[in-house]
Amino acid sequence: MDGGLTAVSYDTVNDRWKRYDLNTGDARCPSLRYLSVTGNSFWGLLAESVSQEQLETGVVPNDLGYYVLYGDALDGSVSCTRILFDGDRSTESSRPEFFSVLGLDANRALLTTAASVYLIDPEGNILQRPELPVWGDLTFFRVDDQLYLWTNSGFAPMDTENLSFGELLTEDGFGEYSSNNGHFLCQRRQTLCSMEPNSGEVAELFKWEDVALRYQDMGGSSCLENSKGEFFYEGQNGLIKVTPGMVPIKEILTLACFDDRSDGLYRFSATSYSCTAELMDVIIRFNNTDPEYKIEITPLVYGSEGERDRLLIELATGNDIDILDTSILPDNAIGAGLLVDMLPYIDAEISREDFIQPLLNAMIKNGGLYEYTDKFTLLTMTTHPDLFSGRAEWTVEEIEALMAQYPKMAPLRYGYDRDMLLTLFSWAATAEFIDWGNMTCSFDSAAFQNWLLLLKELPSSGEYDEEPKLFDLCCDLAGNAGYFARYFLKDDYVVAGFPETGGTSSYFLKLGSSPGRGYGTIGENTRLGIMASFQHPEAAWRFVRTLIQSESNTNIRNGIPVLKERFERAVGAAITDERNPRDKLDYFNSDDAQRLREQVYSSTKLVRTDEQILSVIRSEANAYFGGQKTAEGAARQIQSRISLYLAEQF
Repeated sequence: MDGGLTAVSYDTVNDRWKRYDLNTGDARCPSLRYLSVTGNSFWGLLAESVSQEQLETGVVPNDLGYYVLYGDALDGSVSCTRILFDGDRSTESSRPEFFSVLGLDANRALLTTAASVYLIDPEGNILQRPELPVWGDLTFFRVDDQLYLWTNSGFAPMDTENLSFGELLTEDGFGEYSSNNGHFLCQRRQTLCSMEPNSGEVAELFKWEDVALRYQDMGGSSCLENSKGEFFYEGQNGLIKVTPGMVPIKEILTLACFDDRSDGLYRFSATSYSCTAELMDVIIRFNNTDPEYKIEITPLVYGSEGERDRLLIELATGNDIDILDTSILPDNAIGAGLLVDMLPYIDAEISREDFIQPLLNAMIKNGGLYEYTDKFTLLTMTTHPDLFSGRAEWTVEEIEALMAQYPKMAPLRYGYDRDMLLTLFSWAATAEFIDWGNMTCSFDSAAFQNWLLLLKELPSSGEYDEEPKLFDLCCDLAGNAGYFARYFLKDDYVVAGFPETGGTSSYFLKLGSSPGRGYGTIGENTRLGIMASFQHPEAAWRFVRTLIQSESNTNIRNGIPVLKERFERAVGAAITDERNPRDKLDYFNSDDAQRLREQVYSSTKLVRTDEQILSVIRSEANAYFGGQKTAEGAARQIQSRISLYLAEQF
């Protein structure tokens, strides 16, 4: 408070808070690095830092140090003593660095550096330099009065009197979860469990999603069970208490979520399924508010396209899944009849007028809304306002003329190559040259042939330079509108769209799409459908409605919400008069907001990432680039193959 540091303690048994104003002594701009409690005392490690004024003036002290805090929880006294000896010096700085202070009792604590450990008293005096297999940031938990500390081989019980360790725990999985009720606590797939440390036998206590109030409050990095069997963990806005029996018993709605184990990131996942933060938040809020049902997730894991298709066939013939999360599935994965039309539910309980009409229309397929998508972005092209003569004049011939007129202005941003460009143009082609209502296509048109000509004339890769780009292909206008759109052009921008096409020539694109090399969308989609074999129709709809009516604060850079009110709120919140201090480019002003509104309310076409269609376009275009076919021949073959494919799908 008032620039000082304050600690508070909470008596979980008697429900009492106590405040401690920390005496920071002579410490300059102190920050608390570590805090531990043992018995009726607490220990802390303070690090001095540089003030904002010193940063601005460049007068930075070279004698910044560390302090030991010691507090008596009974009388409230707190002392602060500078550590007078040097710890290990880091490889990046000549400054000695300390990492942790762990209280052992009222008179002793372990103080660690990156590679060693000291035993100190409350005044920071060295009592001993024990040879212990611990260093750096200490991780520990307590079961009743026994301290378990992470060593270089795993967790082991520590005899704090003799500074020795007992046998290592045979099971892994423990963390900063302590118990005053005799339990060894661990987390398994977002579930808090009690584990027998030697046999590995696990008993589930509760799922975090069943006790959290929102996704941000799930789990926490630490948890305490008191002697009454009550659990406490730190949420985003305070301490959360979980009492035995607080999880209500409800009927189960089964939500199937997919994951691809062939994905390189699969082994790092905390769950055996892929799930967006937005969907987890909806699950938690639904489980807290629905009077009858709660969601349980069933993982559907595949390692190949064939395995995925088999899972979908099994879903079509079974009846044990109520809701399907289609967020990571390609557009052509869901077969006819697997999901039900949600438009009747929307007409009865919400209103079609609440949606951004082009987006709602883009989601409707074969006259029904079978998959709800919570947000989108836009695929488009931007250029300099003084080089853009208008939509009618924005042709391939005009772009080629500009490339010849401004040879120093690279036509591509750094990192873009022909494969990436072909992906972006292929995405756009699925929206521009396919009539999804009639299942027909027009790839034999002059406009598509001109796209192929342009792609062949563009450089095979974008070289790095500081010159403004002639134009920019943007696969994420929601994330790029404003600063990033200006950054590549080094000036203001206009949304030109793709050449020789109708309307805005910008196309709605589902999030989570990436053309490669890290140039992808900022956010992710949540896409849900209700199974045709569903057993609980009204409850399943209530869950989807919870997603539709989500009141989460939307950041426009993470996607364009489908509901008009949420979109306008997100755009309004993004408007600022701030500029980037380095290059003086506006972040997101009222003109950017208007540009984005114009594109969102006027664009009508949706990119379909159908694997079969994209493969056809890519193979025939590459044959043209390699000289095996003419542009006309490649376009004619694409027209023939995709026409046949669309007829089969229809």
